[in-house]
Amino acid sequence: MNMGILIPAIVFIYLITINNLYSNVIKSSINFLTKESYSTQLYIASYIEKDKATYSETAFRNMSPLITTYLSNKLAFRIQMYDASGEILADSISNSVNMYAEDINSAVKGNKSYVVKKIDGQIYILFSSPIYLNKNTIGCVRYVYSIDTGQKLIHSILVIMGIVALAAVIISWILSNLFSENIAEPIKKLKEVSEKVALGNYENKIEIKSGDEIEDLANTFNTMSENIRVYIESLKDEKKKQKDFLDNVTHEFKTPLTAIIGYSDLIPRLKDEKDIEESLVYVKKEGERLLKLVEELLDLSKLGKVNFNIEKTNNNLREIVEETLNIMQPRMNKYGIGIMKDLFDIEIALDRDKTKQVILNILDNAIKYSECTSIDIKMQKHEEKVLLSIIDDGIGIDEQYLDEIFEPLSRVDKINSRNKSGNGLGLTICKEIVEKQGWNIKISSKAGMWTCVKIVFK
Repeated sequence: MNMGILIPAIVFIYLITINNLYSNVIKSSINFLTKESYSTQLYIASYIEKDKATYSETAFRNMSPLITTYLSNKLAFRIQMYDASGEILADSISNSVNMYAEDINSAVKGNKSYVVKKIDGQIYILFSSPIYLNKNTIGCVRYVYSIDTGQKLIHSILVIMGIVALAAVIISWILSNLFSENIAEPIKKLKEVSEKVALGNYENKIEIKSGDEIEDLANTFNTMSENIRVYIESLKDEKKKQKDFLDNVTHEFKTPLTAIIGYSDLIPRLKDEKDIEESLVYVKKEGERLLKLVEELLDLSKLGKVNFNIEKTNNNLREIVEETLNIMQPRMNKYGIGIMKDLFDIEIALDRDKTKQVILNILDNAIKYSECTSIDIKMQKHEEKVLLSIIDDGIGIDEQYLDEIFEPLSRVDKINSRNKSGNGLGLTICKEIVEKQGWNIKISSKAGMWTCVKIVFK
């Protein structure tokens, strides 16, 4: 493509330059000859007037050879004289071919005229100028002016231009090949690595240091490949977690079902009313445990689909907290857990049911896992944010577990607790609900002393 543009452009410039150079040479030559024609006119007129005894036209005929020789020696090029009828009277070069042309006819009629003619391989300007005497044209003088010097200069310039043009074409061809190779080679590498990535080999990287868009493309491709690798790894991890979860759930299902079946077989054989009631309590307890497990599985399904429907309306946050505490109060009384409150009225745009679900889950965790004796609930306002803190004085959580406590299926089993039947889904779902509404939830703890769950409302 470069050659297709460059070569025609050079040829066009070449032709324009030739035309301009020839035009300038001819123009400057005509200007020179025009000036000389005025001098010649004065010279011939004064020369003829010296011979007053002879008729002027006759004097011009007689003196033509002398005048022609004089002017030719003076100007150093060929001179011809013609009479009023167009017949040649004298020529500074003897025995030469008569070069009759239209410029003679025009000159004897009183007009300066010229033609450009090639003679014996050289280009000449045949410039004819009329000779006036007493307001009459008595003949004309012709300058046979060679532009050989200008032609040689033009030829030299054209040779130089040709060499420069050829060099430009060669250099352009070399550079075009180098540049195209610099562009094509990285693209070839990109293609090869793309094929490897398509086959699942995500470890390949492209190292291109071209400093242009190709390098940016390579870096973007590397980033994409790395993201795909990470995504594939995350899918593998997720698959493993699902397998582990199914294994755990299978075990969790088996335990209460075994107990229920065992007590169901036992009850018909029992005679003591107290033993029967006690067995029924265990059946109910294991049934509730099984129901809770099913509910958590349903919650996990929601979490996987990330399809919580959030419907925000203006609600009083204090009223929601109070309502939640009323629901949990019987359980707190059962375990002797005291409540301390520091609340105030404030309207916040939130999903009432989902927010209540989050607070219920946090309180439920505190009751089941913390072994606490009191829970402190307080609200604080900071600029455009409201902080709801739920702090228990229980056994706390080791720092090593805090970073993973919001992860699905994560559960701290290494502490003593009132209930270990959870599957680690509650806090994960709470985090989803909170973040869906544009808030934050944080957990901090001191092992053996306290745990604080803080929700930041905007």
